[in-house]
Amino acid sequence: MKFWTFNKNIQIRLTLQFVTSMATMSVTPYLIVFFSKQLGTFVTGFMFLGVMAASIVGSFAGGYAADRIGRKKVIVCCEAIVFVGFVCVALVNSPWLQLPYVTFVLFLFIHLCIGAVGPVYQALIIDASHPENRRTIFTVSYWLNNLAVAIGGLAGAFLFQTHHFYLFLGVAFSTALSLGITVLFIEETYRPVKQGLSLQTKGTKKRGGSFLQDILGSYKNVLKHRWFVLFALANLLIISVEEQLTNVIGIRLVQEMPEPQPLFSFLDLSVDGMNMLGILKTENTLLVVCLTVLASSLLKACKERVVLMSGLLLFFLGYSVISFSNSPVILLLAMFLATLGEVIHIPVKQALLANMVPDHARSTYMAVYSLLSILGASSAGIFILLSGWVPPFVITGVFAGMGLISMLLFHHITKSSPEEVKAEAVGL
Repeated sequence: MKFWTFNKNIQIRLTLQFVTSMATMSVTPYLIVFFSKQLGTFVTGFMFLGVMAASIVGSFAGGYAADRIGRKKVIVCCEAIVFVGFVCVALVNSPWLQLPYVTFVLFLFIHLCIGAVGPVYQALIIDASHPENRRTIFTVSYWLNNLAVAIGGLAGAFLFQTHHFYLFLGVAFSTALSLGITVLFIEETYRPVKQGLSLQTKGTKKRGGSFLQDILGSYKNVLKHRWFVLFALANLLIISVEEQLTNVIGIRLVQEMPEPQPLFSFLDLSVDGMNMLGILKTENTLLVVCLTVLASSLLKACKERVVLMSGLLLFFLGYSVISFSNSPVILLLAMFLATLGEVIHIPVKQALLANMVPDHARSTYMAVYSLLSILGASSAGIFILLSGWVPPFVITGVFAGMGLISMLLFHHITKSSPEEVKAEAVGL
């Protein structure tokens, strides 16, 4: 993977990403259940929407700020607030004190900062890389992130219910570690200059716009970049389909496989719909960890466009089959295809995105990209409602149609030269 050949900033950032993601994933997946037990599902639902809104607002604010004052300042400020936030969360959820509403307010600030720093982390890695090694860097990042999610999620599954106080402190400690190392060892990768600012703000400055108008003007300029918008929409379709595994597909499996059936004919092991969903999730995680390095090594000599389109084809084909099949063997094979497509296309897709965004507005672009990704994940509610009115084969047709549109968009984007794609943004 040539990890030690990466820029020092990238080495440090990927290592810190692994540590903090592992700690965070030991608590994040279990917070909904945690709050619902204390306050009920209705109140928890509104809390969840509030936290999502805070993340979106933070993403826009962080992306805007990092392109004006630099990456490191935003990262240090946000990580300091997250550290204090998790220390306070631990204190108000300790063996001596339980304050769920205070916890909710704290998580609003925490997710505001997590949302703000997300696009900045991505921009920092793009700043410190170059087109020739970005595919490798994003492969390593993808692999480390999935490994962290697997380890952290497993730890949380066994420890969160009885030891959440210590897990909250663990997240605070990992954030403090990241903050200290960032302050001491990570170098600033972007120093704004007047020319860069004028490219983003000329529309609002000419009108003597306010600070808010300046922010909105910056994001309006991003939306004028046609190639980027097409890319983000194509990615939204990918995320929309992937998120359905634990939503529409999961609901269908539970409803259509109420009774246990043999997993394999030669094994004395039976599974119902809920078991099958857990097995598919586990298979996906294990295959990502095991196949990412191998797939990257085997395909490194292939053209990026061929790798991207092949990966997308396998991904959407796999999920289309999963959306209608009830056979455990076919479901397992389909998940293998979908995961293989996932590990093939994601690093190439991320490298393509990195090469597309202009130097002076990377954090702003990443904020818009993150927002559209959130919208893709939020489409689960629409599909759940749709599944109550139409038969499963219609959902399968919708998935296949979304896959076709996404592939056509990527085909159109990759037909153009990287210089042409980026020049449109620089010319804003």
